[in-house]
Amino acid sequence: MRRLLSVERHQKILERVASENAVDFASLADELGVSSMTVRRDLRILEEAGYLKTTRGGASAQLMNTQDILLHPRAMDQTLAKTQIGQFAASLIEKGEVIFLGTGSTTAVFAQFLPNNLDLTVITPSLPHASLLASRGIEVVSTGGVISTDDLAQTGTIAQETINRFVATRTIIGSGGVSKSGGLTEFDQVIADINRSMVERCEEVIVLVDPSKGGVTANYRVAGIDIVDEFVTSSDGRESLKRQLGAGASILTSNG
Repeated sequence: MRRLLSVERHQKILERVASENAVDFASLADELGVSSMTVRRDLRILEEAGYLKTTRGGASAQLMNTQDILLHPRAMDQTLAKTQIGQFAASLIEKGEVIFLGTGSTTAVFAQFLPNNLDLTVITPSLPHASLLASRGIEVVSTGGVISTDDLAQTGTIAQETINRFVATRTIIGSGGVSKSGGLTEFDQVIADINRSMVERCEEVIVLVDPSKGGVTANYRVAGIDIVDEFVTSSDGRESLKRQLGAGASILTSNG
């Protein structure tokens, strides 16, 4: 059996705690194939980051049973890649930032790993992301608007007007497709419209790209790739994305 990476263990722990409300050290250690000491260390790291609360003998859930709406159904694909991308992208965020956070499964993982001790303000059209971040003590501005997609995104005039009131330090979004010819594209027009507004009103744009999205051109254009300051992908997706976007694109992964 392959030994799990720490990011994989953390993701599995979060999923177990969220689905079962409480878990114990022994069962987690058995499931993950590690020692109880490793589990205790993992839980301490997750508690310090604000994801859960530990109790005698185990951990109780801070997210309760909302995990099923935090991740879009597409999140079952590329799970490890999304975990690597989300955790690394969250490590880039600095104290005191005001960020726009887009909808989707990869940004949901980013939200899970976003530290709650950086005095951040997060503006998001995603109801699940807003709920998760607020439950962890992060200041959240929910855009409001018409809920019109499977992943509970708020869209339309109200959402657009809220976004227009801010200028963010960074916009963090996923993308339905990323290609040199098509740029950043989405399969839902309302999501494309919201993302376009956000990337136009920030100092820096970060796009989270799991390997399945490289070279894909979806139906609705958000922007050209030249507007993106950093693409963040998984370690196994870096070379493929570089071939798709060209040598000039700034592509980051957790291993550099």
